[in-house]
Amino acid sequence: MNIDEKELPEDLEDIKGGLVPEIDPEKLFDEKEYATIIIGSEGMSKKDTHNADYVTVLVSSSSTREDKDEALKTLKENNAQSFILNAIAKTKNLKQKALLVAACWETGLDFSKDYLFFIDLIGHEDFTVSFEAFTVIQELEAEIDTDTLNKALEVLQKIKSPGLSVTDAIQFIEQKLTTED
Repeated sequence: MNIDEKELPEDLEDIKGGLVPEIDPEKLFDEKEYATIIIGSEGMSKKDTHNADYVTVLVSSSSTREDKDEALKTLKENNAQSFILNAIAKTKNLKQKALLVAACWETGLDFSKDYLFFIDLIGHEDFTVSFEAFTVIQELEAEIDTDTLNKALEVLQKIKSPGLSVTDAIQFIEQKLTTED
């Protein structure tokens, strides 16, 4: 008997349904149904594979607050700054991008070396992404050198239609510069 002709158990579809959900191709483009973030590549280390799992937890609407807290804790333990920054850079979905930017200050990791990355995000057209990036620079505990602060100020002042986060960031940086003098 050929395998195609073999009788499958009647409950196989029920079992498969629990393991492999039916995917409606129309829903693949509905951001509320599915989310796709390319956060790694082939040949990732085991640590990066785990970091990818935790980043996925952060942006998943089905994750509980406890799941997200555990993911943040583990990302901090893994010193996953570069991994998170890479995920932010690659993420197109603005809601997910904002969640990942928020994770930068929520983890308590030191992103001071990436100060200008967040300055660029403050200029983002999406308010939530911009707001979360401003929160990152506000929450940094490390001192930022005067040259970096001046470059940040220059970048922000060139933004053609600055939003609230941009104007607040300009004031924040100007205040830092005057207290350093």
